[in-house]
Amino acid sequence: MRARSALPLLVPAALAAALVGCGRPTPPPNPAQAKGPADAGPPDRAGRTDDPNADVGRPLFAPGAAAKAPPPGPAGAEPIVVNVTVQYEDRQVVSAEVDGTVDLVATPFKLRRGPDGKPDGSGVFEHRLPDGTVVTHDPRTFDPKKADPNLEFIEREKQAFLGNPEKWVPYWRVREGDAVARGQILCLLDDSLITGKIEAAEKQRALGVEGYKYAKQGVEFTLEKLELFKKSPGSFSKAEELNDRTTLARFQENMTQNGQSLAKAEADLKEAQVMLSRHRVASRVDGVLRSVAKRAGEYVRAGEKIFEVQSTEKVRLEGNLDVQYYGLVRRGMAVTIEPAVPSAPVRSHAGHRQEVAGVAVTGDPARPRVVSAGLDGAVLVWEPNLADPAGRAVAPRPLPHPAPVRCVACTPPGARTVLAVTGADDGRVRVWDLGDPDKLPPAPAREPADFHLSAVAAAAVSPDGRFAATAAGREVFVWDLAAGKKLYALPPEHRDGVTSVAFTPQCELVTASKDRTLKKWKLGADKAACAKTLDHRAGAVDAVGVSPDGGKVLFDQDKARVDLVDLATGQTTGQLANVGPGLAFATLAAFAPDPAEEAAHHTVVTAGGEGDLKGGVQVWHAPRAGGRGSEVARFFTPNKQAGVTCAAFGPGEGAPFLAVGTDKGTVHVWALPAGPARRLEGRVANLDSTDPRYVTVRVEMDNKGAKLLDRSAAAVIIPVPGRGKAD
Repeated sequence: MRARSALPLLVPAALAAALVGCGRPTPPPNPAQAKGPADAGPPDRAGRTDDPNADVGRPLFAPGAAAKAPPPGPAGAEPIVVNVTVQYEDRQVVSAEVDGTVDLVATPFKLRRGPDGKPDGSGVFEHRLPDGTVVTHDPRTFDPKKADPNLEFIEREKQAFLGNPEKWVPYWRVREGDAVARGQILCLLDDSLITGKIEAAEKQRALGVEGYKYAKQGVEFTLEKLELFKKSPGSFSKAEELNDRTTLARFQENMTQNGQSLAKAEADLKEAQVMLSRHRVASRVDGVLRSVAKRAGEYVRAGEKIFEVQSTEKVRLEGNLDVQYYGLVRRGMAVTIEPAVPSAPVRSHAGHRQEVAGVAVTGDPARPRVVSAGLDGAVLVWEPNLADPAGRAVAPRPLPHPAPVRCVACTPPGARTVLAVTGADDGRVRVWDLGDPDKLPPAPAREPADFHLSAVAAAAVSPDGRFAATAAGREVFVWDLAAGKKLYALPPEHRDGVTSVAFTPQCELVTASKDRTLKKWKLGADKAACAKTLDHRAGAVDAVGVSPDGGKVLFDQDKARVDLVDLATGQTTGQLANVGPGLAFATLAAFAPDPAEEAAHHTVVTAGGEGDLKGGVQVWHAPRAGGRGSEVARFFTPNKQAGVTCAAFGPGEGAPFLAVGTDKGTVHVWALPAGPARRLEGRVANLDSTDPRYVTVRVEMDNKGAKLLDRSAAAVIIPVPGRGKAD
């Protein structure tokens, strides 16, 4: 074959074997290819003829069973699903009640308590942080030079009790963004005058108690003496009786005076304690500390703002409902809420110097490895070591490539060999043997002589691990991995570059192109034929996935909607929808490996575009029987400005995970949500028809136990008795 130069193809990165591509109509095939059986469908406006019954000879690999029809939905009406945004309901402005100087913006420690709730006598102070961590302070072993920078003391207390650190009350510095509880002290004003009044009031009360006690004893003794006089009138003179009665009156007067002094002292003490509490500024709600306006050393007047607390006790959820359903929803209606739980990646690396264009995961369940391809020419093999959460991830190791690499695919679980297939800007396809997890090959196991005319943009491996398909521009080649040779090229029916390819278990290949079409191909051992074309894609998503059973494909209807389309009939059976500005799909949409065929839903992952979803990945549950999917999780890259370029799934058994590559050269791994979505309860609070197409639905719910985050996502499930299935 004559030498051909490789022209780079500027398309977004393709995914691993589980992911699919994008597309549009194509030029007419040559006459030999255009001929089909008599029952072939009519040619479309581009001269294309799709033939679902085309004879391609012996199949490329043993076809699996046809995808099962989804089970019928539950009896009764299908609920309405509204994807909503969580918003914290109230902000509490906390102001000073008295004039004073700010001592600390901090919260006090408490003495460690035993099981009975009383101090355990150890003298150790402790404070529980919002994440559940308990910080302790032991005065006996305290070393100021090694103290945590968040640990603070009131300076005058240190000076007053110099040499007695056990009397220093420790405080923990609070900052904006900290979670706080109702009644938690967050700011301390200078209370030295008030504490002096409290000490004086306590001493006065003690003196009053003592004086009252002695006066009461005097009254009791005198009454006792007078009682003796009554019993023995001849034993005492009348003068003595009068003296005793005079003494009794004085004792009673003293007791009254001491009682009044005691009451005044107690009133002064209570007043001082109230004033002291006003120097301890506390949160009035459970929430998040916002907008701290005063710092230590600043003077504040009564009524001036010190900080704000954003309440988390109640939340409202708002989303848009199609206007035709307005009459089916009413205020006060009980609804179910499924929150999209955010989480951080469990492992990450930044081994690439440029964009990560493709990512795949090896199929060995015991030691799955992430293989990432970068435009820096590096292909990195990385073992995130998820089986040992406390252990460290193995550092990424390179597979040498002479050119930037745009795609990678790995053999799936159950394949006889562990291979990685890479496609590079030089048009070359390289096959790497990754069978030994502890030793990487220095060179490809096979590098076929044939190559593409332009940069390889997409790759996929067949379910049995024996074959691969790659796409470069309009070219799609099928390869025999064991022999390391090209078997044939698909007819050039796409009219623009192919952005993704995916095999189905039924010995078919699905291709998607920038021409905004999606095609299903029947694969033979020596040739292929186009069996079906789906037109009118939006072209917003470059890599669209096929379900593990081969029955459905993800189809980008527009930037805010991805449909689940039946590959056999071309009919839409479900929908994923983002409603609202700044919530657009981009880059990829992929099915996760199904843990069980009897599962009631497919798990789908989509990547966000510009706006609120940039750098984000959404995880959806899409009902197998049809209907709108609900978002169950949302992941954001640590640097939200890092756009998601590619993704692949780890083995579905045990602990399935998602590996994501970004345009900043980073790779992140998230654990996928396990089990059914968490379900909460709320009520419709308001319906507002401000748009001719949508109705804004507001739902309110108690957030004390749920602890939903502000601006997070959720799905509201609205039951509608008597209603048929939504279209």
